[in-house]
Parts: sequence; structure tokens; C-alpha cells
Amino acid sequence: MTRFRFLLALATAAALAGACAAKVPESAFTKDPYPAEDGPIQVFILAGQSNMQGHASLRTVEYLVYNKETAPEYEHLKDRMGGWVERRDVWVWTTDGERAGYLKPGYGANEWCIGPELGFGWTVGERLNKQVLLLKTCWGGKSVRRDFLSPSSGLPTDEALQAELEKARKNKPETTLDDIKARYGLSYRKMLEHTKDVLGRLPELFPESKRKDYAYELAGFIFFQGWNDMVDGEQRGEKYAQFGPRLANMVRDLRKDLAAPTLPVVIGELGAGGPGAHPEFSAAQKAAADALDRAAFVETARFWEPDVEKMVDEGVWKGPQWPRFYNVGSEKGYHYLGSGRILYRIGQALGEGVLNLLEEKP
Repeated sequence: MTRFRFLLALATAAALAGACAAKVPESAFTKDPYPAEDGPIQVFILAGQSNMQGHASLRTVEYLVYNKETAPEYEHLKDRMGGWVERRDVWVWTTDGERAGYLKPGYGANEWCIGPELGFGWTVGERLNKQVLLLKTCWGGKSVRRDFLSPSSGLPTDEALQAELEKARKNKPETTLDDIKARYGLSYRKMLEHTKDVLGRLPELFPESKRKDYAYELAGFIFFQGWNDMVDGEQRGEKYAQFGPRLANMVRDLRKDLAAPTLPVVIGELGAGGPGAHPEFSAAQKAAADALDRAAFVETARFWEPDVEKMVDEGVWKGPQWPRFYNVGSEKGYHYLGSGRILYRIGQALGEGVLNLLEEKP
């Protein structure tokens, strides 16, 4: 290429770049596109285990944005420069790394994943027109039988505790009975501690807000959990007869401990595997919601994706056609296949569930 042609190519590229930049208004990326009204911050506690954390790779979310078949439903998640849109009217705080900020993809189990919070936040943010806080208190591998056990359900019998102690001492001889007892309700207590701590530090956690004050009100409790209780052989043997009462007791105790007697509550179904995969456990979850005032059971099995499950079963993820799977999934079935679409839709359904409850008079 001659020097003249080289300079001409440079000039043409610069002109085109300037033209492209000129077409994008600067204000589109500097102003807040989702201004919230003044008034108390609406606080939603999102609790549970690994699927409330969220293990869907951001890769699967990007595929939804750019795939022509799904783009109409998900293109709002990206701005015109290719960055993730941040909703400034929806704040997020999560136990996973204790991160806080505006709602965007990346508040799942780690910053490269999403959970239900993304679809939930967009759903309630669009409807409420108020400042929203999603307060995530969730940990993988937890049960209602032990970790989320609340005070009114009481500890297991002395005989059961002693048997657990003897089993624990085989691996750790110094274990005491108090150590065994302390495990029960630990996640429930941590959930309360984190909630109270975060609500006491809102100005510190969200300093960029232009709010005159940080007054808040508890608007909903969303519980999305169940795997560890469902696979517990003893609970399965009794057809989960005690799970529903324990879960209902947990909600009653939470309302009491947070001084929120009419707090709307949504219990998300354990729907991994699709419709009919866990009928007895789903019935126990629904029974807990039915036993409570101002509570709803939200089905999630309907969002299952058999085509993605088939790719997992056939090992597509580890073969030469692996991109086919990783565009739409990133995990095994117990984590909803790591599908961004499944978890986003679950979040939307949980959001609709609590919004319906908020419209009812307590």
C-alpha cells in the first residue's frame, strides 16, 4: 500500500468512527433512565440455598441478548455500547463476597453468574416505581431441617442429637454436644444478622444515592430452597411430613424477629427436573404457603428446558460441539442447568408473586 492510500484509509476510518460516535447521545449513558420516586426503600429479602445464589453463567445471558429468537425478550439487558444496563432504582446486596451495587448481571454465586435476582429486580423495578433493595442471604447446601431451622420448631430429640454427636466424633473427636446444637438454625440466625446489619448501613453501602434519607420498609420475603431437604432419605421416607410445618414456622419466626407481622412471603417451588419431577416435595412446599397468611407458592418447574437437559445427558458439553451447550447452559440439573433463561424467568415469576401479594390489603 502506498503512503497516500494508507493515509486515506486512516482518514476514512477516523471519519467513520466519528460518525458512529456522533449517533450515540452522551446523555443515554450518563443520566439515570430509571428514576425512583421518593418514599421508603422497598426491601425484599431473597433467601435460600445455591439456586437463590444463582449458577447461570453470564455467557448464557449474552446469548439471550444477541440470539435473534430471544433478543426481543432480553435485549433490554444491554446498552448500545455493549455494556450491561444498570438499574439505579434497584440496589442489590449479596452475601457472596458481600457485594453491593446497582442491579445488573453478575450478582449470582459470583460476579460471572446470575440468579433469580436479575429477573426479579427488573420485574418489581418496572412495577413499583420506587427505590428497591434486593437483600440476598443465601448459601449453598443448606436445609430447613437443620440450617434454616427456626426457634419455634425446636431442636431434634436428645437421642437424635447424641447419635449425631457420636457420628461427628469419628472425624473430629473434640466435637461437643454444644457444637452439634449450634449448627441448627445457623443460617436462620445469619439471615437475620445480615438483614439487620445491611439495613443499618444503607448510606455506607449506597453512597451515590441522592436520597434525602434512607428510610425503608420490608416489602417481601422470597424463599427459594429445597434440594437438601428433598434428597434427605429420612424426610423422603416420611413423605416430607415435617418439612412444611418447619418452613411455616420459619416464616412466622422471621416475621416476629423482624417486627413485620404482615410481611408478604413467596415460596419458590423446587422445580429442577421439570413438571412432576418432585411431586411430594412440591406439595410440602405448597402446604407451607397455604398454612400462612399473605403467602404464595410459585411454580418454577414450568421453566425447565428439556433440550438443554438432553445435551447434559448426552455429554455435549465435553465434546466437539460444546459451544451448543455453553450458549444455553453451564451447570448440571440441580442448578437448573446453569441456564440464564430459566433463572431469569424464575425471578420474574417470583417477582410477580410478591407483587400480587403487595396489592392485597394485609
